[in-house]
Amino acid sequence: MTKPTDGLEGPVVSESVAFAPRLPDRYADESYKLFSKIHVGDPSLETSIAIRRKCVRWILPFLCVGYHLMYVDKQTLGNSSILGILKNAHLNATQYNWLVSIFYFGYLLAEWPQNWALQRFPVAKWLAGNLTILGSILLLHIPCESFASLFVVRFLLGLAEACIVPSFQIILSMFFTYDEQAVLMPCMWAVGNASPITSGLLSYGVLWIKTGSFASWKWFMLITEVITLIFAAAVFFWLPDSPLSAHFLSQEQRAQAILRIKSNHSGIEQKRFKKYQFIEAIRDSKTWLFFFHAWGQEMSNGLTSQYSLIIQSFGFTTLQTTLLGCVTGLVALVSLALAAIILAGTKNCRTWISAAYVPTFAASVLSLSLPWSDRWGLLVAIWLRSTTGIPYSVVMVWAANCSAGHTKKTTVIALYHVGYGLGNILSPQLFQPQYRPRYPVTWGVILGIGCIFPMSLVIFLRYYLKQENKRRDGLQNERATSEVGVLKHVNQHDETIGEEVVDARQLDLTDRENLAFRYVL
Repeated sequence: MTKPTDGLEGPVVSESVAFAPRLPDRYADESYKLFSKIHVGDPSLETSIAIRRKCVRWILPFLCVGYHLMYVDKQTLGNSSILGILKNAHLNATQYNWLVSIFYFGYLLAEWPQNWALQRFPVAKWLAGNLTILGSILLLHIPCESFASLFVVRFLLGLAEACIVPSFQIILSMFFTYDEQAVLMPCMWAVGNASPITSGLLSYGVLWIKTGSFASWKWFMLITEVITLIFAAAVFFWLPDSPLSAHFLSQEQRAQAILRIKSNHSGIEQKRFKKYQFIEAIRDSKTWLFFFHAWGQEMSNGLTSQYSLIIQSFGFTTLQTTLLGCVTGLVALVSLALAAIILAGTKNCRTWISAAYVPTFAASVLSLSLPWSDRWGLLVAIWLRSTTGIPYSVVMVWAANCSAGHTKKTTVIALYHVGYGLGNILSPQLFQPQYRPRYPVTWGVILGIGCIFPMSLVIFLRYYLKQENKRRDGLQNERATSEVGVLKHVNQHDETIGEEVVDARQLDLTDRENLAFRYVL
């Protein structure tokens, strides 16, 4: 039995923690610092509900508005395609496709450094800085009158946007339980994917602005830029970086907010990069299953930038196209809201939400088989495809929930978005001029790689993680696991070492180190 060194406070470490992990105190989770200053018990049910309501009231609006604006900003090129940018910048179809792809080259290149920065710096402040840069880059679109200038600006836009979704995922994981995240993410994504409503109405509105050489698409860029900068300022001043700095919670409530989500068996954050956690994430097979899901899923996302052009190709006017495009946002909003309701009333059913691939499957089949003269049937197929936001939003947060340890979690999130970026680089290139107007090859790829492949992956993931949970249940029955850990304190005066038993959630352990961790299904 080891006792703490003289001069160091802490409970005695006994044989009951034989299986407990040990690590130096400098690698502890940030929550350890708070619990070193304040001692509180688990919150009562009433207190827990009150804290959750405060978190929802202060955090969720920022994430919902942020997702919505991110998609509006991302779709500026797609909307501008029917507002005059193709003519003003002298763009052909191939150049337009490359402007879509280059955005994701920037996104892909920045994903690793952005996620590294999110671990090192305050999350909300870093997010606000990138939103400010993003809004400024939108303004740079306005003087662009060539493919080369737009190419550079779109690349820079991708660099800035690479931190937005990972930031939201990290913030969500710090304030809410895994079950709550499974419900809140589709809610956020519903608001985000409803962006075609905003974009469509805004496009319709700017078409009526007649200012000579200052074209409609330039007004579109200017308005979205101003809104983004206003939101960036709101994030900087009012969105907390973590529960430890939540201005809407008292010191005691901050500690209780952390205890409230202890079922996650994960910490809040850790500002040190841990090489071994990075390596573990790379070697973990489920990391790559989630990566390939993101890649396959996004192989169909080239449609996002093509919606306006495709709908217009059915024979609708520009004004009709702007309004009909709003329906894609409405379908996404309703379908994702329905998914959130289902997830709120069930447990461990993330896999079965993959049934949302069925409408995408139907959309691909209809687009390949309906006669070209049936423009309303083809339009319905486009609208059906909008339900694909359900599996993306659910699996994205599932990937984060299945990873513990701050460095490992940010690595998994980064890799998931690398897969996302890679799919979005390739998918616009499926819309080659020689495939017009039916795009048979394109819809075939969307059917096979963008629908059947990712659906098969999530079903296998459920089986894989369920088996691992059974193995851990067996270890728990054999008392071979521990929910506590040991922090090693070094006395700076005589360099002696003392040990302190703490809750394992305060140690920033990975899901493989903490055998009390259970994977959500």
